[in-house]
Amino acid sequence: MAKKEVMQGNEAVAESALRAGCRFFAGYPITPQSEITEYLALKMNDMPGRAFVQGESEVASINMVFGASAAGARAMTATASHGLSLMAETLSFCASQTVPAVIVDVGRAISSTDPAQTNYNFITKSLGHGGFRPFCFAPATVQESADMVYEAFDIADKYRCVVFVMTDGMLGHLIETVELKPYRELADMPERDWAPHGCGRGHVTHGGTPYIRGEALANRQEEIYAEWERDYTRVEDYYAADAEVLVLAWGTVARTAKSAVKKLRGEGCRVGLLRPQTLFPFPNRAIREIDERRVRHILVLEDAIPYQFYHDVMYALGGKPIPVTRYARSMGVQVSAEEAEEQLRRLL
Repeated sequence: MAKKEVMQGNEAVAESALRAGCRFFAGYPITPQSEITEYLALKMNDMPGRAFVQGESEVASINMVFGASAAGARAMTATASHGLSLMAETLSFCASQTVPAVIVDVGRAISSTDPAQTNYNFITKSLGHGGFRPFCFAPATVQESADMVYEAFDIADKYRCVVFVMTDGMLGHLIETVELKPYRELADMPERDWAPHGCGRGHVTHGGTPYIRGEALANRQEEIYAEWERDYTRVEDYYAADAEVLVLAWGTVARTAKSAVKKLRGEGCRVGLLRPQTLFPFPNRAIREIDERRVRHILVLEDAIPYQFYHDVMYALGGKPIPVTRYARSMGVQVSAEEAEEQLRRLL
């Protein structure tokens, strides 16, 4: 049995990336993700076959990730909110060139470094040109953060896509026990036969997997998104099976809401929680299958004003006749367990 360790969220993410076979990291310090960059700066260049570079900016960092990945290395960067804006153009290029990349976004509010979920629309809907959308994990614990980063590299390689792990300042700085997965040997990484290789005469040659372009690429992306929704959608069901009042939330907001649900359950109240663990693919089916004969009310919680997650919930409900209440905080103020409890008591 693997030994559990006590780690900060950001450091668990960094260590898990190394264990997953990340060979190249380029990043620029920005709160509240800087510990990821610091951890890898201390360890990575002393490990055979690995390279850490502190970029002079987020623009430089994501372009170095693109280059390293295109050359065949598992590559990652991490940033926070504002830094992500500077990476958007190259992330579009990653998608158009089908070059995989793993990005950890440790979100913060616009006016402070406190937790927030205001990057939701940007990452899940409008990250780049051409309608491309990245795979997006939404952890709520340090353990999930580590596990999802570990898996993110496999998904990126399999689909030659951009994969996000979307945390925030609260989760990045929480200290919890975590059971880390084993180190993978770099020699055992999946072959990237599409990566360019030098042929010894100053020229570059490619492997056996052809590049996809134009309409064929667009059609393939649409097929991939359907495959993700069918095979990769994840949602946590916490007392949702018999709930009369159901909370929908993600990330750390769902974490605090879970405390309120647990307390009210102890009082005999039929409340429950549905928590998306993937934001794209979004758990449309799980939400669409909510039984309107049993569920009297839905409460949507998020740390984003204007509302963002709420609109995806409403789309997934597809017009079901269930009253929906939304409650949100933003600008560095997070929905607390006490606020979630107050909203649930009011609806009960």
